[in-house]
This record gives sequence, C-alpha cells and structure tokens, in this order.
Amino acid sequence: MRFLSFIPIAGILAGIVALFLLFILIRRVKKRKKGISAYLTNIISIILFGLLSSTLLLMFGSFKNYEHFSYKKTVLSVVCHAKEDNWFVLEIIPEDTKEEKNQFYRLKGQQFLLEGHIVKWKDFLSFMGMKPLYQVARISGRYVDLEDEKNKKRSVYEINKTSRFWEFMMRHGRLVPGVDAVYGTASFTYPRINDTLQLKITHSGFMID
Repeated sequence: MRFLSFIPIAGILAGIVALFLLFILIRRVKKRKKGISAYLTNIISIILFGLLSSTLLLMFGSFKNYEHFSYKKTVLSVVCHAKEDNWFVLEIIPEDTKEEKNQFYRLKGQQFLLEGHIVKWKDFLSFMGMKPLYQVARISGRYVDLEDEKNKKRSVYEINKTSRFWEFMMRHGRLVPGVDAVYGTASFTYPRINDTLQLKITHSGFMID
C-alpha cells in the first residue's frame, strides 16, 4: 500500500526536522542569544515534530504487526464434483493456473486432508516482510470414525514430489540463519458439493476456508 510506504518516510522526515531544530536551539544557547520567545518557540517545535515522528513510526509498526499476523495467501482451490457416504471426487485448481493443470482425485472417507511443508522465519524477518516458504505435498481421504480410519481402505495422492531442498530443510533447516522452524503442516475439512474451498498459507501453516 502506498499509504503505508509514506508513513515511515514522513516519520523519519519529522524526526530529522526535530533534530535540526534541536541543533539550532543548542547553538542559540551557546551563543547566549537573547529572546525567551524564540527559545520557547524552538522548544515547542522540537516537541511537536518529535511527537509527530514517534506517532507516525509507531503507527507504521502497528500496521506492519497487523499485516504480519493477518497474512494469508491462497495456494489452491478445491471443488467437490461428486460425493457419496464414503467417497468423493475433488478438483484441485492451483492459484497459478498458467504453470500447472487442474487435477482430479477420487478420495475415500468423509473428509479430505492436505499436507505439506513450511519454513517459518524469525519474527524480525517476518516483520520485515519475509513470507513463509511452503510446499503442498499430498492429498488424502480421511474417515471421521477412528475404527473406519484403521480398517477401511484409504486413499492418498502426491501433489508435489518432495525435492532435495525440502528433504534438507526438514532435517537441517533450523540450522539455517534466520529460520525459526521447519515442519509439516496439514489441514482437513468436509468437502462441499459444487462449492469452492481455498487452501491458504499463513505464517504458522495451512488453513482451509
């Protein structure tokens, strides 16, 4: 947002003006120039510009914090085309439809489960704008009842093959400077016939809505 990029610039400029006015005040005091009204005007101006600078920079920090904690990016969409008691058919639509083709999966169960990997950065890097790295790896069917999950046929499909990069990051990612954690993430829910659900990435993992 252009407005957000303007706030820190205005805050820094106000701070520079406040420092410049402080420099002028110090010179006047050293030279013992008379004029109490000039001193008062200078002091009040320093306070006003200092408060303006602090307010703008704190406001920008609050906006960045909100942007950080509310970050969501749509990865793919899920459309259910057919559904019975213990199976359903899903269409997976990647967000970047130019590079990948839609895929259809026939899954057993009452719910679907999407699994993947995520790299979570240190809070400072996230605050500075670093977005989490992620990969959607698998989709599978899921039974609600535990006994069904143990005894009935299950279905699982690979969406993206786990690369050497992700194998390395899952094993040694925490040793990489700036990385807070590397872990598997998953989200599951009921499919909705002829309705579109979206898989989104946040700073902590996957979510479906």
